[in-house]
Amino acid sequence: MQKVFGVLPFTSFIVSAILLNLLPAFAQVNLVDESTNFQTSLDIPNNKDVFNNINKEQDNPTRGVDALPQKYSQRQIYLKKVTDVNQLQDISPEHWAYGALLSLNEKYNCLSVSGNEFNGNRAMTRYEFAVAFNACLATIEALINDSKNNSQSLEDLTVLDRLQREFVAELREVRDRVDNLESQVTAIEKNQFSTTATLNGTVDFYLIRAFGNLRAAAPGENQTESIDSNTILSARAALDFDTSFTGKDLLRTSIQAGNINGFDRSAVGTDMISLIGATNTNNEFDLTSLYYQFPIGDNRGTGVIAPIAGFPTRIFPALNPVSSISTFGSENPIYAFAFGTGGVVYYKFTDELAGGISYFTTSGDDIDEGLFGEQFSSLSQLTYTPSDKIAVAVTYGRYYAPQPDSSINITGGKGSQFAQLPFGDSATSTDGFGLQFTYKLSKKLILGGWGSYLSANAEASPNVNSINASQGADADIWSWAVTAALKDLGKSGSQLNFVFGMPPKVTNNDILEREDKDTSLHFELSYNYPVNDSISITPGVVMITNPEHNADNDTIWVGLMKTTFKF
Repeated sequence: MQKVFGVLPFTSFIVSAILLNLLPAFAQVNLVDESTNFQTSLDIPNNKDVFNNINKEQDNPTRGVDALPQKYSQRQIYLKKVTDVNQLQDISPEHWAYGALLSLNEKYNCLSVSGNEFNGNRAMTRYEFAVAFNACLATIEALINDSKNNSQSLEDLTVLDRLQREFVAELREVRDRVDNLESQVTAIEKNQFSTTATLNGTVDFYLIRAFGNLRAAAPGENQTESIDSNTILSARAALDFDTSFTGKDLLRTSIQAGNINGFDRSAVGTDMISLIGATNTNNEFDLTSLYYQFPIGDNRGTGVIAPIAGFPTRIFPALNPVSSISTFGSENPIYAFAFGTGGVVYYKFTDELAGGISYFTTSGDDIDEGLFGEQFSSLSQLTYTPSDKIAVAVTYGRYYAPQPDSSINITGGKGSQFAQLPFGDSATSTDGFGLQFTYKLSKKLILGGWGSYLSANAEASPNVNSINASQGADADIWSWAVTAALKDLGKSGSQLNFVFGMPPKVTNNDILEREDKDTSLHFELSYNYPVNDSISITPGVVMITNPEHNADNDTIWVGLMKTTFKF
């Protein structure tokens, strides 16, 4: 006769052995000397829930007779074939097997299924029932193999034997499908491109419209052009290729493409209301970031080497709890000019105190200028976190550019035109100071804020039309903001964001004609709502009063609806 081994028979083997020892006549009646012909299934099921319900804690899903105690492994057990008619029947809560398995679960807590799949409220297919029974079987087998545990009663073992006989074909199919899935996974692991490279991406759809009468004008200029108030629909796609060689390092390559109008100076006459993430590459993919990040000093520090990067606050904590829709609301302007080629080192000295330094230049790939010959910015920061509720950071930055208008300007495109270029397009250096904080008022409400001061100096005669000025002219530029984030409003994972502040403003300038006389205020409100793990929707509005710090300008609004897809 053909002998059948594997997951299916060995519990019957145990039960029958006990019955042969205790009740020989009863055992002989229930054992049938009959070979069983199984149809092996090599197809992976379409329903992924089947595999989610298989007990993942089993060390060996293809257990066989060899795993049984020695005193049982000498007997040969043959399983009774189940009729085709029974195999077509669903298992209802009134079925004897349904109640039997629930009773076993009450005694041994052996079911690994969750949710509503085995709660007595619906009928189950025979295969679904076999998946649940297979998990229960594994738990009881472990108890049987434990010589110190003798909690199984003869009645329970008899029920197990009957269940195995009833569902022998379905149990064999469970085993075959698991075996097939394991072989598929093994083949994928052997033939995949890389075990360390992953792809993450986002696609953003923007529906945007500006509101206002006339475009903003710099002080002394007249408003003559109206704002184009048409509603636009645009999009951006960003892809990150992440590779790790040690499990602790990261090589990231990022590309982006889009056609998003950021509603900056070209659209509304000012950069004060410009939108973050406004990528406009004419829908062609550009390399936007390339860097290598590695741990320092037993993972207490982080180092970054970046041929192409724009992420100082990814390493330096900006302590801004909001997820802003505007460039001004995203972070302290002192971080804004730190982009290009360079590197960052950030180290945690104690649990409370950490610090770092960065250096970036926009001429890193220029053979004539190199890393130290033209525009550069250097930041250093100390971050103090005395508790999990509050954190404070102090930042110092040094900036120099021979032609600020052709590279990263003093405020990184934020604030008024005078703040960005206080001496026109002439060589300028700046010493910047920033203070940032965040405070967790409650589990859901987090406050934040920052202030910055930039002391700019003209390194050459200012290049400003019809204005006479000399090298060495000075200008003071200030900015501040308060922020608040309210988490889980309406749904877990959602966040309401609020920003109120003053964009960079020239409060004092040796060139009086380039001093901001009035004050603009930035108001921003947005709400991030996660539809699911992959899709989120963000409505928001940004308002600027007295754009360009010019009270003659009308208030400008921008409203948007952003839909983000993550994969």
